[in-house]
Amino acid sequence: MDSNKEFSADDISKIVMDISSWNIEVLVSSDDKIHVEYKGEAESSSDVQMAQKDNTLMIQQDDGSEKNVAKQFSFGEAGKITLHIPQNIKILWEINNGSGEVELEAVAISEFSLNNDSGYIAMSGLTAESAKINSQTGDIKITDSSFMDSDIHVKSAYVTLKNTDIGKADILTGSGEVNINSINAYSSLDVETDSGDISLSHETMPDNLSYNISSGSDDVTVQFQNAEYTTNTDGCKQGNVGNGQNNLSIMSDSGTVIVK
Repeated sequence: MDSNKEFSADDISKIVMDISSWNIEVLVSSDDKIHVEYKGEAESSSDVQMAQKDNTLMIQQDDGSEKNVAKQFSFGEAGKITLHIPQNIKILWEINNGSGEVELEAVAISEFSLNNDSGYIAMSGLTAESAKINSQTGDIKITDSSFMDSDIHVKSAYVTLKNTDIGKADILTGSGEVNINSINAYSSLDVETDSGDISLSHETMPDNLSYNISSGSDDVTVQFQNAEYTTNTDGCKQGNVGNGQNNLSIMSDSGTVIVK
């Protein structure tokens, strides 16, 4: 089953995707329309449903029957839904994903919400004013992106950010590790894990930062330039760099914490 449909971006203010097992790919459109393509070994077009209601585009994968599920897995490869959307589109975008992979590349939107079960999430070049990402066991990797305000909460998964402007960010994990590499300037960054390690490296050393970094394992390493410490123990580093107008808070119950 292959299908292609297109919608006028001027008529869409919200996209909602409810996808249980198929892979999702989102790319920039070459025109001012929203294009939706889906390919898979499903038995009929009813397995993927698309409908525009008022200004909302609904995309839903329906594989609830045992027959459809068996057919998909028998071919060894999940179906795939590909969206091409115009750059800098002012929409609210909600994805409810199950076990399929989600790949987003070089798109800019206003608000983004992703609820994920076990699928792997990869974002590159994504720009969003607001981003809320929740994942159960699916890892999350974000590179070369920009979020003004973001919340990333996972139960048991790895979170990786690289070369990304995060503005204000709240990252919370259970047993997963958090790796933030070559991060750019931020106004407020809060990272918390239960048992996962945390590593944070700055592209440019902060010069105006208030920080509170701690771990229950008494294994905290901080390498700031021109830092003033109010607390400096193996398990807790508190203090300021410069005037301390921006905020960094990192806490781990039992993981190793490295900040540089």
